[in-house]
Amino acid sequence: MQDSGFRIHPTLPRNTGAGGMDCILHPASCVLHPASCIRVDGREYSNTHDFFPYYLRGSRSARIKNTLKECTVNTRGFPKSLQLRHLVPFLVFLVALVGAACGGGEPGDHGGNGAGPEGDQDEPAISVRVGAVSREPISSLYSTSATLRADRQATVIARTRGVVERLVVEEGDRVGAGQALAYLEDEEQVIAAARARSNEEKASRDFARITGLHDRGLSSLDEYEASRTTAEDSKHALELAELELSRTVIRAPIAGVVVTRHLDVGATVSDGTPVYDLADLDPLYADINIPERHVTRLEAGQEVLLTADATRKEASAIIERIAPSVDPATGTVKVTVAVEGDSGLRPGAFVRVDIVTDTHEDALVVSRTALVAEGRRWHLYRLADDDLVEQIEVVLGFESGEWVEIDHPADDAVTISPGDNVVVLGAPALSDGAKVRIMEDGEGGEESDTGDQAG
Repeated sequence: MQDSGFRIHPTLPRNTGAGGMDCILHPASCVLHPASCIRVDGREYSNTHDFFPYYLRGSRSARIKNTLKECTVNTRGFPKSLQLRHLVPFLVFLVALVGAACGGGEPGDHGGNGAGPEGDQDEPAISVRVGAVSREPISSLYSTSATLRADRQATVIARTRGVVERLVVEEGDRVGAGQALAYLEDEEQVIAAARARSNEEKASRDFARITGLHDRGLSSLDEYEASRTTAEDSKHALELAELELSRTVIRAPIAGVVVTRHLDVGATVSDGTPVYDLADLDPLYADINIPERHVTRLEAGQEVLLTADATRKEASAIIERIAPSVDPATGTVKVTVAVEGDSGLRPGAFVRVDIVTDTHEDALVVSRTALVAEGRRWHLYRLADDDLVEQIEVVLGFESGEWVEIDHPADDAVTISPGDNVVVLGAPALSDGAKVRIMEDGEGGEESDTGDQAG
């Protein structure tokens, strides 16, 4: 066998490696077999592609000189094309790596660099923002959604035929009951009313004359009745003509706000053509269905908070009435809430409804961002001495917006008091006993703003 520069160990036991080929096992768990397998520290590699990435991690070359004598090379059965002289560069590199693995250094000894997971370097501090625990009132809310509606709505229609001559109001204008909204061309109605008035005046004079003659016995009863009927018909015709003339002015049937305008100036209308939609927006109403178990805590006049889904605008409302019966299909009770005053909300808007069902006046509360979930458990991190944090498992109470009540710590031996500083930004990255660095004001960009609000 050609001398490769390495000492061949004469007493090595054999073992079958990957693929049924021979592996040479050294007592120091270091082996090289060019055509079969590599076994290092009890772990077997079927080829060098599996082996290299594993032992290229870290710096293990410092002990190469001391460990070469512990490694052996078996070149028996090599094809000529794989003689050792052709593999010398490969073997030198491989033996260097394997030699490092065979070295018996102490744990944490990684050569001369002195770095490693068990080194003496200090654990870096994690940047966080803290906020204080406080005592504040907090309420339990039942939240649902609803669509706002106006209590009174009306579609204003034309009551006579004509052409729109002038529009007085536009969408969004507030109008009173009976206020003029639009005018139609009225020349034809004016003429008809004048003719009816002339006929009525003539019929009235004729009836007065016949009545005088009838009283003196100079007129028959039939003439008297005919004249009276003609006078009455003329009076009714005048009233109808004047009504048609009055209908050329389109007026609001209710007080409210113009929601929709259907026509423009110059449009032709007939009896029944829609012109405007009006709605009385004070108050607005929302009908919600609440489970029966929550209704026992509600009463008429109770305050409710509404939040517009699109604009996030908030408005106060009150419970106006509670239905006396339960819907057997859903097990819910219809509750009607009213939004009074200028709330800025519109009919048809989709809103979230928050109803207070209970209140704790002196609750221990923290920002929601201070809580970290672990399965069904919740914990927070309280700032301790020496910039370390203490992990505390807590039981939650009521929740309201960005604030959550701490009902009590899960461990009875632990206490949480108002004024305790807890991590409100960066808590998910912490563990019990972690070292932290409190960020200064303005540090952390947008996230710092969130922390300020939470704290």
